[in-house]
Amino acid sequence: MTMKKITTVAALALSLCLSTSVLTPIAAVNAADAPTSQQVVPKNGVATIHNAGTEGAPVMALSNSSMNPAGHSLANNTQWQIFGTIDLNGTSYTNVGGNQWVNSMYVADAADTPAMTPASFVGRINYVPGYGVRLFQINGSTVTNTGRYLQHGTTWKVSGTITINGRGYTNLGGNQWVESQYIVNAADSSATDDSTLPNGTFAVISYAKGYGIAVWQQNSNGTFSVANHAPLTNGTRWAVHKKTTANGRTYYNLGGNQWIQADYAVVGRATGDALTLDVPYVSQYNPVFAPWGCAATAMSMLLGYDGVTIDKSFLTYAQDHLPMYPGNPGGQKGNVYTGAGFGWVIGPNALTDYAHNWDKKVVNVSGASTETIKQLVLTGHPVLYYGWSSYQNLKADTNRNHCKVILGYKDGQFLVHDPLYSNSSKTAGQGGTKELGYNNGYDQGAIYWSTMSKFNAEYNGQALSVNR
Repeated sequence: MTMKKITTVAALALSLCLSTSVLTPIAAVNAADAPTSQQVVPKNGVATIHNAGTEGAPVMALSNSSMNPAGHSLANNTQWQIFGTIDLNGTSYTNVGGNQWVNSMYVADAADTPAMTPASFVGRINYVPGYGVRLFQINGSTVTNTGRYLQHGTTWKVSGTITINGRGYTNLGGNQWVESQYIVNAADSSATDDSTLPNGTFAVISYAKGYGIAVWQQNSNGTFSVANHAPLTNGTRWAVHKKTTANGRTYYNLGGNQWIQADYAVVGRATGDALTLDVPYVSQYNPVFAPWGCAATAMSMLLGYDGVTIDKSFLTYAQDHLPMYPGNPGGQKGNVYTGAGFGWVIGPNALTDYAHNWDKKVVNVSGASTETIKQLVLTGHPVLYYGWSSYQNLKADTNRNHCKVILGYKDGQFLVHDPLYSNSSKTAGQGGTKELGYNNGYDQGAIYWSTMSKFNAEYNGQALSVNR
């Protein structure tokens, strides 16, 4: 979506009539002369008068089963609402309201104009403060931008709606339309925003690795329906402008009439450029010895941050019941205590589901960029990520089979808790260096500050967080 700021908005009458011609209603058709339902073909839309020259298309009145001149005409290249067609003596006529008809040869694209669903209410433009939405003309099934904009918050009389190529348009009188996703019923209290959020508020999509969530639109009655929009990819970050509640569900606005459900987003707003979260360090060696159990141990740090009691009993249970492959396709392959049969650690989707046994606020933010992780941490959301271990021979194996937790940020560095040490006081070189015979660059100690370049080298987009 491209948002365009309004610099000037022309003063528009509520009628919004693009044509200077005005049809004066003619006397009603006599009942005896009225065409039968079998004769009239309903056609509700907007059409353009064409090939009518300087004199325009003559308007006819139906009388005694024949068409007679009404004494006025419709100017060439003007647009009019149409309501149906009738065939009399081999000539087709198009109705433009009341007992007013024009020869269909002067009506362009009438056969292709979608039917309009009548509506009558005052609509409010629902976009972004300071910006506006485009005003369109519709001829047949062709939608044309007029170059004019209607400002957010302004109100207009609504006449009906149509759908063209799967997109809804709302008529504001004459041949003037806006996209239906950007207008709501001004009289409907449920369509009123609950709150406008401060500048800088963002939402990170938190559903599942490799998936996305739907974008919703707010309807004129205040309800929500899925919009004609590509899904938003998991882990991506979006600016949020406001929120509202409908039918007990909260939605966040991403601009215009584009909303996401709060259930699948972590929302925050950074108020500083440095933050350290108070989260106790947990080792995968002590009090429970699980050298291949980094995932459950790192998960416990997220849970502990949100108030779950982490002790030996919890850690034992978490390791013993960790979902395993092939029983769980996303589970860990290999014993957490002995490493027998080890192939990989549990994946982020399965680990998120497993964490929900204790805390539903654990979310999957896989796909998040480094900058997004920084913003999450600065807004109080620790991040578990998949990277490299100090025991890993990176010349032969670059798989991300080790889970760590980011608990702080300052001066371009992340504060990391690495569970692959016996206690929190262990420093660089006291991990896998002894086994490898050299430091692979990731034997940095139990608690350390990692540069962005070192983090970016090991991070491959798999991450969890806590939405608290």
